[in-house]
Amino acid sequence: MSDWMIYLIKVASFQAVMVMFYMIFLRRLTFYGFNRAFLIGALSIGFLLPLVHVEDKPVYQANEELVNMIGTKLIAEPIQVMEEVKPSFEINWTLMLLMLYGLGVLLLTQRFLSNFNKIRKFKYGHQLINKIGAIEVFRTPFAQPFSFFKSVFIPQQVEETPEMELVMAHELQHVRFGHSYDRMLVDFMIVLLWFNPFIYLLRKCLIEVHEYQVDAAVTSTPQSRIAYQMSLVSLAGGGFSGPVSFFNFSTIKRRIQMMNRNKSSKVSLMSLTLLFPMLFGLVVLFSFKMKSSVKPLIELPTKVKVFSEDLRGEKPSIFPVSTDEGKIKVSSTFGMRTHPIDKERQMHRGIDIAGKTGTSIIAAGDGEVVEVENQPNGYGKFIVIKHDDTYKTKYAQLSEQLVKVGDQVKKGQKIAEMGSSGKSTAPHLHYEVMENGKPVDPVKFINNYSFSQVRIEQSRSLAEAEREAAEKQALLARAEMTEVEKQRIEAARAQQLAELERKVAEESLHREAADLQREKAELQHEKAELQRAKELEQQSLKESMPMIIEVPDEVEVIKEQEFPVVVEQPLVPEVPVRPGTPEIVEEEIVVEQEYPVIMEQPIIEEVIHEQEYPVIREVDLDKDKNKNKSKDKSKEKSKDKEKDN
Repeated sequence: MSDWMIYLIKVASFQAVMVMFYMIFLRRLTFYGFNRAFLIGALSIGFLLPLVHVEDKPVYQANEELVNMIGTKLIAEPIQVMEEVKPSFEINWTLMLLMLYGLGVLLLTQRFLSNFNKIRKFKYGHQLINKIGAIEVFRTPFAQPFSFFKSVFIPQQVEETPEMELVMAHELQHVRFGHSYDRMLVDFMIVLLWFNPFIYLLRKCLIEVHEYQVDAAVTSTPQSRIAYQMSLVSLAGGGFSGPVSFFNFSTIKRRIQMMNRNKSSKVSLMSLTLLFPMLFGLVVLFSFKMKSSVKPLIELPTKVKVFSEDLRGEKPSIFPVSTDEGKIKVSSTFGMRTHPIDKERQMHRGIDIAGKTGTSIIAAGDGEVVEVENQPNGYGKFIVIKHDDTYKTKYAQLSEQLVKVGDQVKKGQKIAEMGSSGKSTAPHLHYEVMENGKPVDPVKFINNYSFSQVRIEQSRSLAEAEREAAEKQALLARAEMTEVEKQRIEAARAQQLAELERKVAEESLHREAADLQREKAELQHEKAELQRAKELEQQSLKESMPMIIEVPDEVEVIKEQEFPVVVEQPLVPEVPVRPGTPEIVEEEIVVEQEYPVIMEQPIIEEVIHEQEYPVIREVDLDKDKNKNKSKDKSKEKSKDKEKDN
């Protein structure tokens, strides 16, 4: 498991222990300032404690069984190492967890910044109604009052109520205690430790302590306590989401109980004595590191000189890495390979043995140290041991070099620690064996390594043959692609392009046809609306016809002009002239006036129909009524004049 995952797990575990201690021993106490400091300390110390490391003296691990000693040589117990077969498909769970953690951090960071920016903009979007020193008071449309650093936001509906004074006192206490800093800190910690359920409980406890602390500061007398509790109940409701301090909080019942609770005695703090052994245990569990190493089978004094005669015929013969400090594997063999960094085919002069950093590297045979160098862009830190005039071994990519030039080493003696100090992608040992100055396969010189050399050679030969066959097949395929094939491909591409253009044209035509159809439907709809409006106008015209019939005066004038012609007919000699004759004649005139009006009525309708449309559009009933009344009056006056005449 990666170091960053272990670190986050340690931090989450420490916070879980501290929150549980608070819930059991401190939550019911009235030492609100101490409780607040305890919770903030649990946040910060949890990140620092896993970084402390306490190292003990190294514990040496040695073979329990030693074989016969001959002179000053010890022969190490054979080491059985099985080659780890790497599966063809392997899921990197560490990378998956890292991606999941990063996604959670990214989403919560966006939410954190969005809430912070939203609250910061409240100052510019609401009216400033008061300023108390450096504290600004704003009017808001929200249901609940709240504070953020040096700003207090009061709802408009609370501003004119009796609770306004208590609300202001409550929010000013939040500002004075600096509770916004605590909220910002705990929300930022949630971004980093979003997977830890106990940090959400810690935030809830911290907000609870904030409210207890402010309640205790506002309710200094029993009278104010009662009024304050009534205000809590009357202003109960939801609030704004973000790192702000509300006047109202969801645990109203618990807050009222804490206000009415007697102050805790200092004796109750004796429970803190349990905190010290708990912290010591966490330090031992998380920060204690036991240093371990392999004790060499024999330690020769540096002053002892081993003569070259004693090394005659000596050559490397054992596996150069200790196997009792963790899992190891051969990650790369001797021969041609693609370099993992340069991505080029080149000769690999040795074998790579992967493991964790700090794994012990032992000498593969007796010899003398002839080189101790460092090449950061190549082998990194490396050691070269001369075994006799024929063989040398090189140990590269080391994290620590424990010998120096001229030291005499024995087979199995620890000479270095594994690392990744040069051109490397991960901790490993690069091990080379040189015979007369030329690199050879180190596997031939490892007697206690149990993998099959034949299988490795076969696998390497098979891989090489498959690679060569694939290259030949690719060359053959490229050679067989003639000009005709290229033309066929180009024709196919041209056909695909033409088909695509045709589809685009069809889609364009369909769209145009749809637009025309839609326009036609709209025109038909407008035509139907006009027809319906015309029918309604005609219907209203017919209904108002009696009023319009009285409009034309010219017809009546014409009838009056025709009247004398009718009167002068030879009817007078037949009727004797009497004094009452004019009255009778007037009655006959009235009858004669009615007859032509009835006969000429179709002519009036015909005239109306010709002026039907404009009259209806501009008709004003009130105006027409007044006009008709005036005409009626003029008619009456004319009749009166006729009577007088």
